[in-house]
Amino acid sequence: MPATTARIAVVGSGIIGSWTALHLAEASAQVTLFEQFPLPHTRGSSHGLSRAFRFLGELEMDRLDYSQIRWQELEQLTGEQMFVKTGLMNFGPADDPTLALYMSVLKRTGRSHKWLDSSEIASRYPMTSYPQDWGAAWDPDGGMLIAHRCLNSVQKRFQELRGHIETGRVTSLDSVEAGIRVEVHASASDPVDAAVYDQVVICAGPWTGKLVPQLAPLLQSVATPVTYWHDPSGVYSASSGFPIIFNSRLTGIYGLPSYEYPNLVKILYHGGPETDPDLRDRASLTSHIEKVQHYVTEHLPLLENAGPAILETCMYTMTPDSMPIIDRLDDKVVVGCGFSGSGFKHAPATGWMLAMMALQREQEIPVGFRADRYELHRFQATSVPNG
Repeated sequence: MPATTARIAVVGSGIIGSWTALHLAEASAQVTLFEQFPLPHTRGSSHGLSRAFRFLGELEMDRLDYSQIRWQELEQLTGEQMFVKTGLMNFGPADDPTLALYMSVLKRTGRSHKWLDSSEIASRYPMTSYPQDWGAAWDPDGGMLIAHRCLNSVQKRFQELRGHIETGRVTSLDSVEAGIRVEVHASASDPVDAAVYDQVVICAGPWTGKLVPQLAPLLQSVATPVTYWHDPSGVYSASSGFPIIFNSRLTGIYGLPSYEYPNLVKILYHGGPETDPDLRDRASLTSHIEKVQHYVTEHLPLLENAGPAILETCMYTMTPDSMPIIDRLDDKVVVGCGFSGSGFKHAPATGWMLAMMALQREQEIPVGFRADRYELHRFQATSVPNG
């Protein structure tokens, strides 16, 4: 990547913002990465240990291929494992057109896949109980990214390249003749700090609508329950060969084998109550946890089903079409938001796209990344335009 002398602020040090900052640092930009909470923290969308990495579910592979390469390079650079291969089952009926489409993409791109009928699922995974009319598309190469290790490694590499991380909440962005004036509150009692940058990239997750009010009508912040269920048998673990189960289209549920906590299986509801991210702990998750409990009781009978052993939350930022916004707001501000619970695995590619936009080199984004798919104007019929 050719060098630049641009001064760029990246707002939000989750996995998207951190990869954006790293790409910019690799281009020799002078980058400040702003984070409102002291690191590490659990208040956003990138904390924890595991995130699903699945090939099954993509319509094009270019962004995921690029991201996989960068994750592998990071593993080699740090000497730390970033990915745990488990395989993944995506459930549906045998004539499910969506799964057929996903499997056709894997076939076209030469990736392993297989259809498992109910009898084969029962044979492979006798610790499960699924209906006779459910089968599953099998993605043997799916697995888990070790989330906190990924995030820490990206931020460490960014700092090695002379990137600067500053703790403080960005409260306003104002266009001035010299660029963008960024105001930051380090704390309620400290005075406001301000600096001018050539470009700003906003990766503020569920806080994006507060910082950029014109985007608020397009973004819904939800508190997603992350539940862990005790597995006394140990058969639902990654080490024993249990895969990721992806059942969100039929039931709203997906699950990861026990890995983070010993003998605790991670089951998530894909969604949750709309929540102000600053008031997330007030959200009532009872009805969603009950749905997860019903799923565990019905389909994973060897787990203890009286209730989750651990309950955590994660913030999802949803768009109307569940696809992200990766676009330029004006000639000085770029935004990446609304990843709808599916942004982590793509973060290296997304960060590259945002970095290229901030460097005003959009023409270098590969055609296969389908940047047009994520542009803001797709919502113009029902929302405010860019700017």
